[in-house]
Amino acid sequence: MTFIPLDHRRVQTAVIGDKYSSDPVILPMGHHELDRWRKLHPDLTYWCGIQLGGCGGELSDRRYTDKVCHFAHHPNAVCQRTANGESSADHLFIKRGVERLLKRQGVRGKVSTRDLGTGPGDAVDLFVPATRRRVRFQLGALDYSAWRHTDDEFAEDADGVDWVFAQNGPLTHELLCRQGFSLRVRLATHGGERRVHIGASAHGHPLHWTPLEECTLTPMGLLTSPLETIHLSRARPQPTGFPVQGSLTFAPVPGALGMEVVPLELEDRHLIVAYVKPVDSPVVRAHLSLPADTEAPRPGHVYRVPEGARILVADGGSGWVLTAERYLRLNADEARRTGLWSPSSLPASTCERTPIRGADHEGMTEGRSAESSQPTTQAETAAVQEGALGSANRRAENAERARDLISQLRPLEGALGEAAGKQVTRAINGAELWLAAVTNNHGGAANEGGRYVRQLELALRAAKHDLKLDEHSTRSGAAGQAQRAAPATLPEPGAP
Repeated sequence: MTFIPLDHRRVQTAVIGDKYSSDPVILPMGHHELDRWRKLHPDLTYWCGIQLGGCGGELSDRRYTDKVCHFAHHPNAVCQRTANGESSADHLFIKRGVERLLKRQGVRGKVSTRDLGTGPGDAVDLFVPATRRRVRFQLGALDYSAWRHTDDEFAEDADGVDWVFAQNGPLTHELLCRQGFSLRVRLATHGGERRVHIGASAHGHPLHWTPLEECTLTPMGLLTSPLETIHLSRARPQPTGFPVQGSLTFAPVPGALGMEVVPLELEDRHLIVAYVKPVDSPVVRAHLSLPADTEAPRPGHVYRVPEGARILVADGGSGWVLTAERYLRLNADEARRTGLWSPSSLPASTCERTPIRGADHEGMTEGRSAESSQPTTQAETAAVQEGALGSANRRAENAERARDLISQLRPLEGALGEAAGKQVTRAINGAELWLAAVTNNHGGAANEGGRYVRQLELALRAAKHDLKLDEHSTRSGAAGQAQRAAPATLPEPGAP
């Protein structure tokens, strides 16, 4: 007598028709439900399908009243199938659901299952040639490295990929940070069917599930009603960033041009080139992103970012940018201590000249400091000489004196505070208008020379006070004064 062992495997899923079929079925677990199933489908045959990882043998349905109904192999069958439970055919139910969605929308696409090393149910792929979109239903486990490799492969022939995960984990959080939303998939049993649902979640939005048949395939990808709202309302995700420890100081590079193509999405920001010095680190020339609702930093000044600076890195290593939300301008003493600025030589001919505006005679001295409110001895001397000398001599001496003072003030103009800077600019513009009139021999110009010389001397005194330079320093010639008072041209750092 031959001993026939009982088949103790409770196989819940099968395919219909033959062993190569991709048409899945889940056997109803209750005996009353199984009875109704048999009446509705009397001619069906069930197989341990190859696409289930099965042996290909025929199965029979077993009805029980005291335990769960299930499929069973025929006697003496040998099968190495490891996934027999309720979810073991989910990849085939997803494949069938996607094919029905394509047919209902009239869209041509290719749907295939993938064995990624643990069985044929690891993933389901959809590719829509017309829109060059892919959808990956990731049912098996996946780490970041494998995900990144696959995503890069998809990018070779697709314009976009929707990743839909069966499990919540680090990768769903990664996509939430990258694109502002993430997608999930789950299946629920109804009779002999497993119905597919798509979940969409975003920052500020709860996870919402939608039946697959109510979703839409668009050029933007797989959309649900909540996902359409998320696409319209979600904020643009921020680039990947790393915090900078401590504070940093920076000085804008005069005349430097920013990147023609910015590798990061930095809309509504100032993007400048600056010499940047983090705490206890060498100086580096870098691109710096600052809020657009603040005044853009000016060359000739040094600024401090007290905290919160970050390094934004473009995916793939194509570029990086420093970013800060708050910064403070340092005074002359603080700026000098950073090493990013000093009152060393800068030829006046290299300075960017302020356009000449019409002189506002009534407001010419507005913004003077209290220290600069009294005329200097030099100004009084110039006034006496103007009355004593002839018209031609006065004109020549005042013009020479005005040009000399302008050559001293121009290098200081960009490093001054707001009040002193305005006073210097007014004095220079007024004097240059007068010099233009002298050059063109306009009548009455000579009588106004002493006034503009006085305003220039007062402006120079206010500038020295603002920069905390030596009030009693003397010089012979404009070049000597510029050497002591002008801000330095910042050197090219050795750092990259």
